[in-house]
Amino acid sequence: PVWPDNMALMTVKGGCLHMFINWNFLFSTITGLAAIIALVLTFIQIRLSNKQSLFQKRLDCYLKIDSLINLYKTNRKLLEINRLDEPLFEVESEFLWLTNNTYLEEVGEAIITPLEKPVHKKFLIKCEELEKLSVETELVFAGKEVEDISSFISGYRQLLVKMYQYQICLKKMHEYSEQFSATLDKAEEAVKELNFRKELLNAYEDIKKAYSQVFRNNGMNKIKKQIKL
Repeated sequence: PVWPDNMALMTVKGGCLHMFINWNFLFSTITGLAAIIALVLTFIQIRLSNKQSLFQKRLDCYLKIDSLINLYKTNRKLLEINRLDEPLFEVESEFLWLTNNTYLEEVGEAIITPLEKPVHKKFLIKCEELEKLSVETELVFAGKEVEDISSFISGYRQLLVKMYQYQICLKKMHEYSEQFSATLDKAEEAVKELNFRKELLNAYEDIKKAYSQVFRNNGMNKIKKQIKL
């Protein structure tokens, strides 16, 4: 009889049963199984690697956000005072308070000498990092509260920018006063100080609302629960 190539051939010879194995078929089968096993293991490894990467990204984001939340929480009573009736000469110290952690401390001195290199460049880079953190937070975490947290980060960045701009305004106001021996009122009017002050106070109000929303929805605890392997 003619036997298929993928079967073992059995014959009876001298009263004994003999088996002839198709080794090519057996080798192909074993190779195929090994390839399938390797593919499954690779898939498992990729999945574990992705979970590890997501865990690390979530952890990094959470730690940075938590540091911003705590800094604002510590200083919020002073920052939320309504001060529309006079220039905000304390903006320098408040900027230093809001950058008083390991994530932002390298840009703290930017408020002391605004527009001067290299601290000005450092400040711009850090502002870009904060905006990136705001976007990344929405990508790596899930839930309605994530949008509130992202808004808080953007508000934090915006507040630092407006404080920085206002400090430049105060510097110009001081220079104008010295150059023209002008009174404070004249100097304020010359550099449009009130416009900058209103923008800064709006930034204070925006971050106050963003913080309240995060606190109200218990956002930080909710995203913390998502940090797991």
